[in-house]
Amino acid sequence: MASSQNSSGSESSQPRHSRQQIYCFHNELAPLRVVKHHGPTFGKRFYGCRHWPSTCGFFKWAEETDDFHQLQMALINKNIEIVKLEAENKSLKEQLARTQDLVDELSIECTERQVMMEAVTQKKIVVYALVFSWVFFSVYLLCH
Repeated sequence: MASSQNSSGSESSQPRHSRQQIYCFHNELAPLRVVKHHGPTFGKRFYGCRHWPSTCGFFKWAEETDDFHQLQMALINKNIEIVKLEAENKSLKEQLARTQDLVDELSIECTERQVMMEAVTQKKIVVYALVFSWVFFSVYLLCH
């Protein structure tokens, strides 16, 4: 991934002719070079990977680096934002897992209490039936 920094730390206040640190696709500092072959671009300055052109293929004319530098900085900032969001996402997933565990525990506890309440209700019904039958039997015996 390409990244860059400028030595002053402020990209908007930096004059166009000052030297920036430009990084190639290997994330290595791309040295500023000058075209030495005679032709229409003779003497023109460019940034190229120190391995250029054999492996990396990174190449940028020096006068194009301001826009390129801004794009590299925007890319770096977006990547930093992605890393922060991924960390936040991981934290939220862990929090969700803990919450789900708590919900599962509470669900088990509620089920256990419901079973206990049903057992108590069953016992109350039996007791009421016995009391009612005793009262009925007592009334029957007293009346006859």
